[in-house]
Amino acid sequence: MTKKIFLRTLTIVSVIGIMCLLAGCSTTIPVTYTEPARLNMSGIKRIAVKSNDAQVTNNISHQLSATGTYTIASASELSEWEQWLPLGQLQATAVEVSSTDLVAAYKANAARADISYGNKLIRTSGNVAEIGRSSRGRYYARLNVGNDSVAIYFADSEFNKLASIDKGQTITVIGMNHGFNLPDMEDTAEILRVLGAGQRVNITDATFPIGDYSGRIDAVIDITKITKSIEDSSNRVRRVLAGKDANGNNVYRDENYTIYERSVSITLNYKIVRARNGSTIAHGIKTATSSKSSSENPSNLATVSQLEAKTIGKPLQELANEIVPVQHTISLTLAKPDDNNAKNDMKAAEKMAKSKNYADAAAAYGAIYSQYGNFAAGYNQALLTEASENTAKGIELMTALVQKFSDNPTAQNTLADMRRREAANQQSLQQLSR
Repeated sequence: MTKKIFLRTLTIVSVIGIMCLLAGCSTTIPVTYTEPARLNMSGIKRIAVKSNDAQVTNNISHQLSATGTYTIASASELSEWEQWLPLGQLQATAVEVSSTDLVAAYKANAARADISYGNKLIRTSGNVAEIGRSSRGRYYARLNVGNDSVAIYFADSEFNKLASIDKGQTITVIGMNHGFNLPDMEDTAEILRVLGAGQRVNITDATFPIGDYSGRIDAVIDITKITKSIEDSSNRVRRVLAGKDANGNNVYRDENYTIYERSVSITLNYKIVRARNGSTIAHGIKTATSSKSSSENPSNLATVSQLEAKTIGKPLQELANEIVPVQHTISLTLAKPDDNNAKNDMKAAEKMAKSKNYADAAAAYGAIYSQYGNFAAGYNQALLTEASENTAKGIELMTALVQKFSDNPTAQNTLADMRRREAANQQSLQQLSR
């Protein structure tokens, strides 16, 4: 049994099967299926929406929550994530290397080590041998690596975190690596006195990593709305009736007039990222078709806000379609009786279908097919079975019908369509079962 998914619904009238006959059009029945979201939103249940326009934020949030597919994060949850993001982005771009391997690389060949690590953001770890302060007031931690060391100079913002570190503790930091001793970084004599005369690798403006985002948000949608309005006018000439001449003929004259125009275009620049690491799911642009209004009197023009309200719906809907699975309803046409012996029974089954008793109608057509073996009854049984939310069984019945009536293209085409709908349903369920 295919699980029914309650989502934003689009109705598409698509007549499939036997078309209208001379006696009149056949009965149509609705069949629903769900197209998966265009974007891979796997693993995402809770979304934060941010925009430079409050109405855009509210609109998208409402569309996403109304489907039941996603829940919307609060403003405070979004704020927490935004505080985490800069460091999270650092973590994503840092080259990871242990303090032991870092020193060993420089001792083996400083030039080669600079290719891999020099002037690059790195993530390194080691045991704290000392926490001190240089003659220039910079706080540092020294990680011992045998007779050598890694000197880590911290950003001022990390003071409280550094104060909580104990000697002997293993720490992991992210910072810019500057390689072996650089005299212009700090007072060299003081550093050598404090750190010893061994080789020293310097890492500056380091910060402590904080790991993956630990909040409840799974993804963030950031939308920037850009509205452009254009005012224009043009002078034109038209012919107007001026009266009649002595013979009673119409007399015309040219009249100058001005057409005033105001148009509005809206562009939505959007980016969707996974909250836990800031990686991009998708980014793009949705642009509305410009709206225009004209009048001889500029005061009669639609206002910018009125045109904006008229225009914004399209790009918002297109963006929502990228994120949310969409349920479609199509119309399938039942086949007319093709066996005079079964005509009365077929009419009774069709009456059930018209009354929306699809399961009973499917059973009735199945009984007719078993008795008479006629194509129309078997075809209608398969369609009504799908309409009863059992697409897999409907496909099974239509497959058997194709095997029996192998020269009938209607059954073959309908079977292909049923399989496409079932594949879309299954993919949508996978997205929603995260």
